[in-house]
Amino acid sequence: MGYLLSFARMASVSSPRSSEIAIKESKLFSEGLGLQSGGNLIKPLGEKIDEYMLKLGYSNSQALGIVVQILTQGKVRVDFRDFNERLELVDASDLCNRVQAVALFEEHLLARQTAEDLDDQGNPTQRVIVQTPRPSPPDR
Repeated sequence: MGYLLSFARMASVSSPRSSEIAIKESKLFSEGLGLQSGGNLIKPLGEKIDEYMLKLGYSNSQALGIVVQILTQGKVRVDFRDFNERLELVDASDLCNRVQAVALFEEHLLARQTAEDLDDQGNPTQRVIVQTPRPSPPDR
């Protein structure tokens, strides 16, 4: 794991950061028998990664697959139950190879983790205990 992280840091030196890569997001919502356009948005790739990490339940492999596809092919379509979205690189010069794409994804996750750790320093750790309720005794 340490090798992967150090390799990710080395590869990320020459590639742009996730906040510097702009993507175009086009959404189509399923309504009845047809699709309704949700419009187009331009946003940083890093913001989209964060969105997917929340939406996909922190499933790194799915989010990684989406990021690798967009960075190596320039576009990707992601289908959800109620809508689908197409993501496309705004600038074709942001295309990279698979190793660089994985490194960029790892760098983004490490940066988020570090930022979250720093935010937590001012908040003391709390202990929360969740107990299952005890069954009530049968009525006599």
